[in-house]
Amino acid sequence: MKKIFALLLGLTSCSFAFGQDESGRRSSAEFKKNFVKINLFALPLRNFSFQYERGFNENISVAMGVSFLPKGSMPFQKTIRNSMDIESGDTADAGLDFVNSAKISSWSITPEFRYYFGKKPLNGFYIAPFFRVGGYNIDWSYKYERNNGGEKPVNLKGKSTAFSGGLLFGAQWHVGQHLVIDWWILGPQYGSYNVSLEASGDFSDLTPTEKADLEDIIEGIGFSGNKFEATVTNTSVEAKNSIGLPGLRTGLCIGFTF
Repeated sequence: MKKIFALLLGLTSCSFAFGQDESGRRSSAEFKKNFVKINLFALPLRNFSFQYERGFNENISVAMGVSFLPKGSMPFQKTIRNSMDIESGDTADAGLDFVNSAKISSWSITPEFRYYFGKKPLNGFYIAPFFRVGGYNIDWSYKYERNNGGEKPVNLKGKSTAFSGGLLFGAQWHVGQHLVIDWWILGPQYGSYNVSLEASGDFSDLTPTEKADLEDIIEGIGFSGNKFEATVTNTSVEAKNSIGLPGLRTGLCIGFTF
């Protein structure tokens, strides 16, 4: 009986040792590898941001974030106004009108690679290089004031494609068996945005001087030194802009792990 008991004790000890590494952590086969999270910081901005993370071992994981912004007013209006090169007169009015009245919707996809420095699996401080691709839809109804005192409505619709990348510094904590908190502390990034706007209609009643003036007004709207290029014809108004902007990624996520 004593020999049998000793044998069972030995097998139990071997099993326990196999489930631990030299630092006392659980083996990679035991820890929870899947995370589904929502970014709470984005909700007040009517932005719905979700992330799925998959662990490969105790220190390395990959994540995929998706977000969408329903159509509405432009977020961060004050910040955007501060980034604009607003000139005096009609251009200033047009620039402010664009920020204040344009309606936008957006989507983005953000893959990232994570490396954790904590002692527990996929826990504690981490760094995460990431890439983001996204798009925006824009509606802007501008009322051009003609030289005769009347107004000419210019209903511009357009889109923007965005590509950016950066490095996120964050920390993740496991709370209980299935709850996780993920703090995106700071993620400096740089992005490229290509914007195109177009209005179709009858603009033949505008004089050549008014067409040139409308082009100047739209071209005077700039972001960090980047101006629109506008063209006004008898049947359309077109505007294009390429913008390079730095940014910061931050957030506080709560999620479920399994």
